[in-house]
Amino acid sequence: MDGDRVRCWRVADVLGGVEVLRADVRRSFPRHFHDDYTVGLVTRGANRFAYRRDRLVAPAGTLCLADPGEVHTGEADERGWSYWTVHVAPAALAGLRAELDDRASAPPDFASGVIGDARAVRLVAGFFRTLHGAGPLERESRAVAALGHLIRAHSAQSPRPLPVGPDAGVALRVRDHLADRLAEAVTLAELETATGVGRFRLLRAFRRTYGLPPHAWQMQARLARAHALIAAGSAIADAAADAGFADQAHLTRLFKRSYGYTPGVLARGR
Repeated sequence: MDGDRVRCWRVADVLGGVEVLRADVRRSFPRHFHDDYTVGLVTRGANRFAYRRDRLVAPAGTLCLADPGEVHTGEADERGWSYWTVHVAPAALAGLRAELDDRASAPPDFASGVIGDARAVRLVAGFFRTLHGAGPLERESRAVAALGHLIRAHSAQSPRPLPVGPDAGVALRVRDHLADRLAEAVTLAELETATGVGRFRLLRAFRRTYGLPPHAWQMQARLARAHALIAAGSAIADAAADAGFADQAHLTRLFKRSYGYTPGVLARGR
């Protein structure tokens, strides 16, 4: 939307590299997911979003969190909203969690998508302030303090159980098939063969388990792959082809719709 201001860049000296976003927007974002953890600080307005079958509101001065692979939206009113986000790799948070509890090896699972804990907000805001002028030691120290507090105070003691039952198994087989053939034109008949169940059942099972129909999940997974490739240094056109998009323009249109900025913004922030 005209008037939106978005800046995205990579901070290489924090936890092996994190992606930071600063945005002032009046637009909304459709259902999508990220491969990394998302920790956001709302500084103006409110983020209204769907997450884990709930409708949530994160007003200014609160945090919004999304675990990797969790489908969510971002919905603005006519005044829009402003926010910071940092995207952190699962392996980095798994490492922090293991340092805090040597019995825990899995990445944390955050129980709530909205956190109003004043200390958590203060620590996360403190990390974002270090992005202007602070040295690498202070930057990473504040990131570790903020994320460590979130893990200790707001992550579940044990990961959420995976969906069970025959339909969950069907959905997992569909997801694995799509992931294995991410850049290919997979057909519904192919998914029926891969799962051994009919199209109506597999479509219903997948949406119930993952929150998106298979074609939408495939597109989001393609976007995530293109994002990772561009962040790692690939040319945008090459990333588009490798991730299964028709061309760079196709990638750019869908990328901006889901993330709020173009692949060019990501490439310039490397």
